[in-house]
Amino acid sequence: MPILERESINLHIEPHPEDWVETLQPSVDLIRTVNSERVKFLYCTPHTFYFGDDTVAMLKECADVLAHVHIADTFNHKGSSGLRYIVNPPGSAARVHQHLNIGQGEVPWDDFYRTLAEIGFDGIMTACVFAWEEKADESGRFMRAEMQRYIDTYFK
Repeated sequence: MPILERESINLHIEPHPEDWVETLQPSVDLIRTVNSERVKFLYCTPHTFYFGDDTVAMLKECADVLAHVHIADTFNHKGSSGLRYIVNPPGSAARVHQHLNIGQGEVPWDDFYRTLAEIGFDGIMTACVFAWEEKADESGRFMRAEMQRYIDTYFK
């Protein structure tokens, strides 16, 4: 902490599936325990379904420490009785980890942006799609336009 504070470096903690912290609450608890303006939370929308099931409640829970959001869509891996993805052979340890364009998955975008506006979010918003390497420029333009459309709709 002394180095972060001395050098004016911000650290935004992002829970990530199968990393040292996977879910929202332990991350937010850690940030609140550290209690520094230099350490904040990064909500990554493609990890939404690892965090929990209630996007609105989760955003409200982390509102006081939220500084950055990553924007990309994903499917709810818990859907279809936990069988949203079929991987062969059965029992495979393969991970499915998606960062899709808005509208190609199941993140509840209206709830997400409406809640960001309600909690007064004024931080960093970054598109983080990596599903379309062959269409990266097109995806980037699409994501920028969609993000702006939601901002224009809910941040008035």
